[in-house]
Amino acid sequence: MSETTGRTAPLKIALVDDSDLATAGLRALLEPFAERVLLVEHREAIARPDALDVVLYEPLGLCGTAESLLRDLQRSSAAQTAVFSWAEPAQLPLPTARPYLSKRVTASRLVVDLEDLVAGRFAGETIDQAQGARDPEPAPEEAAGAAARPEAALKVLTARECDIVSLIVAGMSNREIGDELALSINSVKTYIRTAYRKMGVQRRTQAMLWALEHGLGERPEALVG
Repeated sequence: MSETTGRTAPLKIALVDDSDLATAGLRALLEPFAERVLLVEHREAIARPDALDVVLYEPLGLCGTAESLLRDLQRSSAAQTAVFSWAEPAQLPLPTARPYLSKRVTASRLVVDLEDLVAGRFAGETIDQAQGARDPEPAPEEAAGAAARPEAALKVLTARECDIVSLIVAGMSNREIGDELALSINSVKTYIRTAYRKMGVQRRTQAMLWALEHGLGERPEALVG
């Protein structure tokens, strides 16, 4: 049993990567941790997508076949999808939030990150968090939303975190926030944990008060007075 997750069975992960060397290397690295993490073959992943816990993929240079495989696994499984790349997260032009795992970390660190990801406590970086530091000028349809993010809040949080905290103030649940911003529930939880840490709060009501003090959202009736 893993001391980190309490699971008796190893996590099952699939890797979508055009590099055979990367796949062979990951398999060799994870071999000493076989009781905790198991890298499955593509044909097994396709046959039993419901058994997958994590789908890792290298976004750079994927061929059409690999992209199709990735889409199929994302559609047919409830596994968490995460980027696994040599590139730094800010260098990856991805349109949606994805947890980021570096190929540069040690095998033991990677195993812990995978376990944290599945357990819903991953506190690492996501792609669009990293890109927040280099966001381009907003498109015209985004300009109004960007203008609603006060400078005081942006000094502490990324633009995406500001949006999520604003929706918390509006009374939305995590699921509703995900639907509103087209994010997975796990991505929403990751953003919230990261934002809470930056804000120095632990509970939703504390986050709402912090947000209001920094100009995010309107004060709900429950907090008036």
